[in-house]
Amino acid sequence: MRKYLIILLVVLAAGCIFKGHYEGQGISFDYPMGWECGKVMDLPGALISVNSPSGDAQVIIFKERANTSLENRYLEYTRNLPANLSGYCYRQVSNRTLTVDGSKAYELVYTIGCDPTQTSQQTRLVILQKGDYFYIIACKTAPGNFNRENPNFDIIINSLAIL
Repeated sequence: MRKYLIILLVVLAAGCIFKGHYEGQGISFDYPMGWECGKVMDLPGALISVNSPSGDAQVIIFKERANTSLENRYLEYTRNLPANLSGYCYRQVSNRTLTVDGSKAYELVYTIGCDPTQTSQQTRLVILQKGDYFYIIACKTAPGNFNRENPNFDIIINSLAIL
């Protein structure tokens, strides 16, 4: 019995340690083992999508030309999201400043979804600037899954490097 317990612990630890790695389109990052990377065809500026095995969580990384300061771009998000998503019951959960790839970044977490006819979603949006470009990381899942998926989002965000 003890032998099986040790094997189980090793397998569980391995799942936490092993990660996939993506490099392309001027970025690189690690992602949770089992998640899949794919190109996004229908969203302007989207570089890559990373999806959980169940399809319940998704991360999309965008790149857009910086035509203003990082602070102004973040303020645009904080002003425009409530107006653009008011019909979906936008609610800001948190915001903070962090460091991604050695650069200052802004994070905004919000939920949408008013009633059973709308998809409820919690999004963690991270915005950073490198050179002449903004990089936006949009991490999405159902509000009930957010705390479980957030460590997976951290793997991607904390390992992102602009090449």
